[in-house]
Amino acid sequence: MLDYESWIRERVEQRQTIYTDAVLDGLFSILTPVWDGSPVQFFRKLSDSIARQNQSGACEWVILDNGCSQPSLRRFLAELREVPWVKLPRAAENVGIVRGLRICLEQASGRYVLPVDADDHLFPDALTVAASFLRREGYPAIAYTDEDKIRGNRQHQPYLKPDWDPVLFANSAYVAHLSIVNREVALAVGAYSDPRTEGSADWDLFVRFVSAGYTPLHLPEVVYSWRVHGSSTADHSANKSFIPVSQNAVLERLLHAQPARENFEIQRSPLSAGAAEWRLSRLHRKPRKIVSFVLSQDPSLYEPAELSRVEDYPESTAFRISLFSDLRQLATLIRKAAQRNELVHFRGEDVQIDGTEWPWEALGLFELYPDAVMIGGRIRSRNGVVVSAGRYFGFGGACGCPYKGRRSNDAGYFAQMWKQRSVSAVSTQFSVGKADFVLDVLDAVPAAASLAFLGAWAGARALRTGARVVYTPFLSGMSHIDWDQLVSAQEQKLFADLTSDAIPDHRFYSQYLSLEKPFALAKAEKKPLQKAAGV
Repeated sequence: MLDYESWIRERVEQRQTIYTDAVLDGLFSILTPVWDGSPVQFFRKLSDSIARQNQSGACEWVILDNGCSQPSLRRFLAELREVPWVKLPRAAENVGIVRGLRICLEQASGRYVLPVDADDHLFPDALTVAASFLRREGYPAIAYTDEDKIRGNRQHQPYLKPDWDPVLFANSAYVAHLSIVNREVALAVGAYSDPRTEGSADWDLFVRFVSAGYTPLHLPEVVYSWRVHGSSTADHSANKSFIPVSQNAVLERLLHAQPARENFEIQRSPLSAGAAEWRLSRLHRKPRKIVSFVLSQDPSLYEPAELSRVEDYPESTAFRISLFSDLRQLATLIRKAAQRNELVHFRGEDVQIDGTEWPWEALGLFELYPDAVMIGGRIRSRNGVVVSAGRYFGFGGACGCPYKGRRSNDAGYFAQMWKQRSVSAVSTQFSVGKADFVLDVLDAVPAAASLAFLGAWAGARALRTGARVVYTPFLSGMSHIDWDQLVSAQEQKLFADLTSDAIPDHRFYSQYLSLEKPFALAKAEKKPLQKAAGV
């Protein structure tokens, strides 16, 4: 595995020839509220970083003196007041984070605003990278970058983020640093106006833009470091007791914008052991019919056998079919379900499902994300090791799972194993799909396609049609069978050949992460600025 500090130094050097646009006058206003809790030594380092990349004075820095009384901080603010490109309004008393950012926003004049905490760090090329990205992307309304953490002088724990993913966004404020936001739109959507979101101002900002119809773009470069020190939330949100309340307020706003909001409630995630993690949970009402297919490894099962309905879900029927069935036979069974706008559930016969929430979970995700066509979960072995979860085209070959081999109680890379999120594909070993989409997949796949690998073929079809595949940890079960062993090398090669233009798929798995070792850094190759992809 590459050392991150070496990797990021190399990447920053490479960026000098990739991002070359000058920062135009009036393009940026950096927003920074400062109060007595802001350590002066870190604030001074941030100031030095901004000054070095803003020698022309093209970028404006709006600093709110948020009722500061600490002598050393007051002295440094007096120094900054003499800088011509600094605006320094003052509040008589500390008005908090949200109101402080709102004052900065109202004082700003730049086309874009960049909220930056006084104790954090901007990379030396952050403004140039942002300016280049905005121009080449046609000046989108809102964007976000990758980030890392800094402790002392050591940079570590990079968050190499996926492109815009509304599913992950609903249970993770992964877009927070660095936010690049059109100022006029921010004012129009009421940015920084809800005091209940005091601990989640960035998340609330993005919710407002998304609810207004704007799609955030991802700038896949680390340009912001979240500083770790005694009073920061960089290591744990418990450092600020109001964080859970503010997160709940943000999710209320997000849920309010959903057409089917009356079918959901906000719950603490059962996976996070009391931490401030949330999910939008589907209430048990207004079910949608599900047709289940229990997939047997018995090759002699020539005819589908009808089973009893799915337990604890009122609208369901079930069939037992062979995993080696002709896919055309399966299409015949699904055709009527597609005509009735039903859902189709696949489960390996030996999978022992955890709980009875899975049909409601799948139904809820289809309602929250209308472009979702396939929902899949995670399968663990009898000794508690993950054998299948969300999959990505190109990882480990044709279509693999970077979480395979981890313990099932391992939260994974930035806790993504415990979060709903978009992926390239999910396994049919435990999944739910829209019947019309599954029928379309069955009509489109080559004759050599198998049920064991149908999830990958479905993911490719979703990509071609602009649809979404979603992983959720709340569809889970145990199996003693690794379905990867049931897929022939010939079928995997055929899939790779027919999907070569989409491999590797970097929409939801960073281009800077290895395709062989899970979440290890890949070599930082010199690449031109690419247009952000998304579904």
